[in-house]
This record gives sequence, structure tokens and C-alpha cells, in this order.
Amino acid sequence: MEAVDLVVCNYHHLLDPTIREQFFRWLDREPERVVTVFDEAHNIESAARDHASRSLTENTLDSALDELDDRDDSRAEAAENVVGAFRDALVESYEDGFAFGEREQVDENWSDVPIANDDARDDLTLAFLRNYEGRGIDTEIELAVQLGEAIDEEYEEAYKNGEATSRAESSTLAAARFLATWMDENAELGQYPVVSVRRNEGTDEIYGRAELYTCIPRRVTEALFDEVYASVLMSATLRPFDVAADVLGLDDPVTMAYGLEYPEDRRRTYAAGTPALFANDRGDPEVQESVSGLVSDLTEFTPGNTLLFFPSYAEAERYYQRLGGDGRPVGDADGGDAELMLDSSDVDTEELRERFVASENAALFTSLWGTLAEGVSFDGDDARSVAVVGVPYPHIDDRLEAVQDAYDRAYGDRDEAGWRYAVEIPTVRKTRQALGRVIRSPDDFGVRVLADKRYTRADMGRYSVRDTFPEGERDELIDMNPEKVKFGMLNFYGDLDAYDGAPPQP
Repeated sequence: MEAVDLVVCNYHHLLDPTIREQFFRWLDREPERVVTVFDEAHNIESAARDHASRSLTENTLDSALDELDDRDDSRAEAAENVVGAFRDALVESYEDGFAFGEREQVDENWSDVPIANDDARDDLTLAFLRNYEGRGIDTEIELAVQLGEAIDEEYEEAYKNGEATSRAESSTLAAARFLATWMDENAELGQYPVVSVRRNEGTDEIYGRAELYTCIPRRVTEALFDEVYASVLMSATLRPFDVAADVLGLDDPVTMAYGLEYPEDRRRTYAAGTPALFANDRGDPEVQESVSGLVSDLTEFTPGNTLLFFPSYAEAERYYQRLGGDGRPVGDADGGDAELMLDSSDVDTEELRERFVASENAALFTSLWGTLAEGVSFDGDDARSVAVVGVPYPHIDDRLEAVQDAYDRAYGDRDEAGWRYAVEIPTVRKTRQALGRVIRSPDDFGVRVLADKRYTRADMGRYSVRDTFPEGERDELIDMNPEKVKFGMLNFYGDLDAYDGAPPQP
């Protein structure tokens, strides 16, 4: 029997085609003799999207022009024509794209400057075509690629011969290959052209980046799954399987689903009918009063720590403050003072998590889109109750709209495919991941709460998300008036003798 090797690696070793080729060579195995197993496979889509996207910075374009300056090669002029024209077009595109005052707000993080047009090619491509003054873009890009390859070989030889201490990479080759991809694939389905800018912290200057953002990542994953002998994708939140198959390019997969094997009588999952937290209603005092009352009850009637997920850090802070986050303690189920903790984008989340699990009476307010919603265990008393407040849809920016549009065009025969594939299903997956933080072993127990009318059986029309949950998980949802949730918690935790001393009084 042939020996079987088990290799544990990062997604990137397989999703990046270049790294994958080298990885299989290192394994000394042909791809068709490899079985890949992906844990947390619900994350493949976003990881593959990152690998399928291509980008080129203004700095690389400048380095390419420096590399070409005074080079004695007949192809240098052609390369300078295309690289220089694209570099100028990039600067023109982001400078023209700034609205009043936006330039001054650019910081060290990449921020997008929209360039896509509905009725014409994108602004960057149009500016490139205007600025270009050579003898033919396609021909001169090909000559630039050839020259870049020659320069790269020079660097390789210099390194091998000891004339250089490190292996340099040709900026001309990087720029030329990107330009070839940009011109060939820009108009393809699922490719979204983007310009981004950031500020150099050292010089305080702004520079740009051109990117072909890949909306539908199956071009990466489909090639991988076709290449290897077989693949196994595992995740507690991979369903619906038909959507995963469409997005990743799985051909007639065999699917298996398992329910939560831990005892059902050691968990309760409530769909609390608080008002729907639509973006326009979040400032409504009555909505805030209802949600605050429920969150206060969750904290008070939990015998231990309570983990609270909100649609954003701003919403987490809103209810943190409403419950006494200014320093006033909130009574908890054991008669003590619950410590309120607030997560945010500038907080050391691991340090906060350690402080939270070390506490016996704490409530942690965080965003569903932070780092605590998945991949983190809260075992035993670390978190007894967990709640997802609202339907925490992500911010719909231009990229996400492009993903929606790409799915709509790819699967136009299905109702609202773009919204479901790009927004609703990923949001519900994330919600399900968050709910899984508190039941981590057969001996564990806890209460899980979905706080928003859209989770209940109430007639919310197209806004309802209940049916997006797998059937088995829907069956466990108990619709509950938000004022009554505390009684359900009291009965559940009381039956398990979870309270240290007398239970709280409603």
C-alpha cells in the first residue's frame, strides 16, 4: 500500500496558482494524486476572491519607468509609452475622482475612488487611451512584457553570479503583465475595475493603485477542484450547498449535513421580536428602548458572561452606553454588578477577550464583523448567553454592489441572486457562526438569541431572513415576545441549576 502524506497548510498555498504549482512540486506529487481538505470552508470564497484580484501601484509604475530610463534596447520606447501613459492615467483618475475635501481625508489605509461607468469603459481605461501616443497598445504591451522578462533574467543572472546580494524583481515585467491583464480582462463578467489611494506616512504624499477586483471567485477555485483528485469542504455554516457549489464552481458535489450533536435540552434559541433594526430606524427612541430592555434582561438573567453582537461597532457602543457603559454597573443574575466591556476597531481584541473570559459577570458588546464572531471559543462559563442584535448586513460599498451585479448577471434566472449570494447568505452564515460561540462541548449549555422581528415567523415579506437558515436550525428557533425572554432564560437556567444562589426576580 502506498504511503499517504498529510500536509497542513494555509489556504494560500492552494488558491494562488503560482504557489500551488510550486507547492505540488515540493510535495513531489502530481495534482491528480492529491486530495485537498478545507476546514472552515465557508471562508474559501473571500480568500479566493483576494487571490483572483490583481493590482498595480503607482510606486511600481514609477520604478518601472526608472528601470527603463536610458535603457539601450529597441523595446524600451514601447514600454515607456504604455507604462507612462497608464501611470499618468492612474493619477488623473484619482485626482479627478476626489470630491470636495476628500483628498485631505486620505490616510494610510487604502480607500477606493470609484471609476466604473454604466455606459462606457471605466475612467482609468478611458484616460489611458487618451494619454497613449504609441504605435498600438496591444503590440507595445507585448514588447514591454518581452523586455520585462529580459530584465528579470538579467537580475536572475546577477544574483546567481554573486553580483547582487538579493534577487531583484523587474518592475517593468510586473507593470507590463498587469497592463496586459487589465486590457484583456477588464470587460469580462465578474471583473470590477477599481482605483484606490493611500497616504505615505513617511512623506505625507498620496499615491494610487489600480486593481481588477474579482467578484466571482470560481475562476480560481474551479481550476483547483478540477486539478486535484478530490476535495473535501467542511464547515458548520457551508449551507445552502447549491449556492456554495455555484460560487466555488463545484461540479455535482456529494453533500452531507449533520445537526448539532450535543444534547438539545442544554440549549435554547430564541427569536425575539424586537422592532426590525433597519438602518433608518436605529435612531428611533422606541426601537432603542425595546432593544435596550432585551439586552438588559440578557445581562441580568444570564448566570455568567453574556456575548452581544451588533451590526457595527457604532451600534455596539450605542447600547453599551445605554446600559451604563459610562461606568455605572448593571445588576446581573448572581446579584453582583455586571462589568460592561466594549470592543472597537482600535481595541486589542485578544486582550479584551482574555479579560472577558477571566470575568464571572461581564457583558461584551462587539460587532458581528469583528474578529470574535468565528474562530474563537468561549467554553463553559466563558459565555453562557449569546445574542445577535439586528440583521447585521455589511456596509454596501461599491465593491459589494459590483459583486451583487456580477451574480445577478451570472444567475439572472434566479430571484435576487445578487442580493442572496453576495449579502444575505454571507450575513446569515456570519450570524450562525456567532451563535456557535457558546455551545462548544456536550457538557456545555447556553441561551442563544436572535433579536429582530425579521428572524421570527412574523410576515416581513422580502425582509424576512428566517428561511435563509437551514431547516434544522429554523426548527430550533422559538419565537418570543422580547419582554418574555427573561422568563424563558429563568426557566432554562433554573432547570439546569445554573444560578449561584437564588435566581433573579423578574
